[in-house]
Amino acid sequence: MYYVVQYLDAKGEQASIKVEASTREEARWHSRIPERRIIAVREDVLGQIAFAVEPPGPDRKNQALFMQSLSSSLSSGKTVKQSVEQLITKNRWLKAKQEKIDDCESLADYLALFRFDHFAILMARAAEKAGDYSHALRQAAQFLLAREKIKSEVSSELKTGLVYIFVGSAFFFVVPAFLDNSLQSLMGIGSNGFVKPNRFTNILMAMGQFTKNYAWIIPLLLLVGFFYRSLVWTVLKRLPLFNLMETKMVQERSIEFISVYEMLHKAGYVDSEIVAELMRSTRGSLRSKYQRVYAHLAKSEELSGALAAEDWDDSLIEAMQVFNEVDEQQQGFILDSVKDTLHLKNVHTSRQISKFLSRIGFAMMVLAAVVAVLGFYLPLAGAASNVGT
Repeated sequence: MYYVVQYLDAKGEQASIKVEASTREEARWHSRIPERRIIAVREDVLGQIAFAVEPPGPDRKNQALFMQSLSSSLSSGKTVKQSVEQLITKNRWLKAKQEKIDDCESLADYLALFRFDHFAILMARAAEKAGDYSHALRQAAQFLLAREKIKSEVSSELKTGLVYIFVGSAFFFVVPAFLDNSLQSLMGIGSNGFVKPNRFTNILMAMGQFTKNYAWIIPLLLLVGFFYRSLVWTVLKRLPLFNLMETKMVQERSIEFISVYEMLHKAGYVDSEIVAELMRSTRGSLRSKYQRVYAHLAKSEELSGALAAEDWDDSLIEAMQVFNEVDEQQQGFILDSVKDTLHLKNVHTSRQISKFLSRIGFAMMVLAAVVAVLGFYLPLAGAASNVGT
């Protein structure tokens, strides 16, 4: 989370800076401004809203193709600036103002400007330290293509489930709200009604009334949930479906960590230096997780003990327990095995999420059909038969 620290500068005038921190006290500390000069510390609300409405980055396939082409160009001996400028002319989907392109100093700056995936930017920063751009770009491209492949495998079932959930929810809440007056007269609630409602009819009518009277609460709850999303997610992640989403995020986070760790470890970095680089290259809740790992390493603890079970996948933690006890060749084998294991786990979790949503959606559609028959059509059919007799 970002905070705005207002303070008095050397001229005695009010000034402000943005600081990323978990709490206001931490923001005061990270600002490096003397306490006596700080006027106030507040959350950067406008910054959070701007981040939420920020347009999505380019398609992952385009990102992967760009990075593969960039890797080949860098392998031929060209500089980062030469390679990027050459590829910009060939990839019209890369949109950025020329003055902003000229301000970029590193590969990570270019990728951040083009709104590339977080992992690609993270690998680019690691490559700057390790001096191996080509390998980092190829690995980032493979990671994005793997994620796109997983998405394509589960997207059909996932979309079907979401459509079913949307249609079922609309039937229970939106449709009764729009037809409320007509339904009241038809179902016998009004004085001129001739259809006797049953229990299911009354339930649908109550849902319609709830939608009409309290629908304004939903945007308010969403707004509050956005600003307190960390606290809300702490509660939600223990519930069914949300625990699968949390597992998927843990697995993807572990894949990112092991990929960067492998590159910097080969470049001669020790564990504390690797985590420090990751801490500097990330932000938000992810940065806080790396800060906790770094704090444990600062106490001379092993990396395996610094990785909390709730934040990192168990296969990563188990691998780190024996990593420093084997030779270099075995270390490479361990890293490759962990990446393969995490990928397979990620595929399995993605399929579980899509199946879960699909089943919920199907159940809602069946329930909507049953309630429609019992709550609407049976009373109408009964009224029609009574009129006929």
